[in-house]
Amino acid sequence: MPKETLSHSAVTRATRTEVWEALDKPETWEGIGGVDRVIDPVIDDTGRLQGFTFETFVAGTKYLGEATPHAREEEQMMTLNIANSEIRGAIRVDLSDDGQGTRIRVTLDVESAGMLSAMFFPVIVRSIGNGLPRAIEEFAGSFD
Repeated sequence: MPKETLSHSAVTRATRTEVWEALDKPETWEGIGGVDRVIDPVIDDTGRLQGFTFETFVAGTKYLGEATPHAREEEQMMTLNIANSEIRGAIRVDLSDDGQGTRIRVTLDVESAGMLSAMFFPVIVRSIGNGLPRAIEEFAGSFD
């Protein structure tokens, strides 16, 4: 099955704590890594995001998917596993100090989930890849 890794970094003046808190808000994930709309987020008693259902639109078709927690290091790294009928993979967000602010690096590892999706995989990846830099820049800019 075809695989692809996409990545983009941006810097914000916000602290790592501020960025980290935003990562626990479901709306933050809309637009990042091919997630167009978050549905039914699961948030635990401490306010941590524990996953969500999402919609993705590719070439006029809506796909439902699931995002579930994979790894979490407070104020440093969060990884969500993602899967829908066409792709599966992970979205990883790494935070690091950068001068007076925070560097946000988002890495998306995706692979085709079946034979039919393998044929359309380049279109799917191109669609996600085209939106990733803009989404990360807008997220970073939302703190300024």
